[in-house]
Amino acid sequence: MSDVMARLPATDAVEKLAVIDADFHPMPVPTDPQVAVHMSQRWKDYIAQFGMGYTSTSPFAPAMREYTHRLDATDANGRVGVDPLWCRDQVLDPFDMSAVILTCPQSYILNSGGNMPVECSLELTRAFNDALVHTWMPADPRYYAAIVLARDLPNAAAEIRRCKEGPGGDRFVSVLISPAGQEPLGRQRYWEIFETCVHYGLPLTFHVPGMGRQQTAVGNTNYYGEMHMNFANLPMTLVPSLIFEGVFDRFPTLRIALVELGWSWAVPYSWRLDNAWKKLRSEVPHLRHKPSDYLREHFWFTTQPLEEAERPEDTEEVYRMFEESGFADRLMFSSDYPHWDFDSPYHSMPESFPIERRRRILGQNASKLFGIATKPNSGIPARGA
Repeated sequence: MSDVMARLPATDAVEKLAVIDADFHPMPVPTDPQVAVHMSQRWKDYIAQFGMGYTSTSPFAPAMREYTHRLDATDANGRVGVDPLWCRDQVLDPFDMSAVILTCPQSYILNSGGNMPVECSLELTRAFNDALVHTWMPADPRYYAAIVLARDLPNAAAEIRRCKEGPGGDRFVSVLISPAGQEPLGRQRYWEIFETCVHYGLPLTFHVPGMGRQQTAVGNTNYYGEMHMNFANLPMTLVPSLIFEGVFDRFPTLRIALVELGWSWAVPYSWRLDNAWKKLRSEVPHLRHKPSDYLREHFWFTTQPLEEAERPEDTEEVYRMFEESGFADRLMFSSDYPHWDFDSPYHSMPESFPIERRRRILGQNASKLFGIATKPNSGIPARGA
């Protein structure tokens, strides 16, 4: 992480590997002008008077730095993740990126509709998406975005249609919802979201549900490190719910991106899924394939937080097992900017890795999933210059 401000050689003679960042966070809050301008006075007054309910500052969240941000991510006005030009100068330009996907999970972190009026929650969700369209997308053509949904609100899928049919619709390349909600994700109440994603050809992205939201099956955690380690637990319930409820048999072109939820667990977990299915397959005769096939076919993953073996020499084996098990084109680079555990493309994909692996993970896999072309002769050097 010491190379986060490293500049690239200013020569076109160096072979470069294109970079697409699949998890880049704008961090405005509802009171920031870029969000508030898209809200009615009624709900701005409501938030000012009654607050946001359970948020990252709630007593249920472990103590942490606000936004868990890099110290150098604070701009000249003392803000974090609010100025798209500042963020561009910190990340997009230094690494000559082809694109970043703006993931704005604080919309559902701040409130997913559980303890404020439904109309306020819906308007807040729309305001965050409109801020992406009117503040971030015009600032740089490399800013693409995920449509934020509060998955448990009534008619949540309508927001997908509104964003795709409105200004900036072609720059929305994904749909973002929380992996934590009122019911397991495979339930039919969420099928309209899946159907709408399929209609527009959009991957459905799950990102960690944020600070202050329950992270375990039995309550909240006491320590930030404990909470951070539990991120990888969330897919353990999400994946089998989607598979065994028959979501992919009903929506065979639905694609799922698991962001900041780990990836090295996928191979041994696929063994466990198949083992359970072999013993209990009479319970789910609607499944047309074994569970590991659905996992390989429908799920993508992101690199951050980076999987690093205790012994550095074993890291190669972790990647090799993942690739040889059919996931080679399913892992995408992510920086998690502006958080403290930000990973640069150099740190995520060191030169010791095979060049084709680096090419796939840094840009190629995300390019195919999100339908974003990589810029010719852009990115980081394939080999040190």
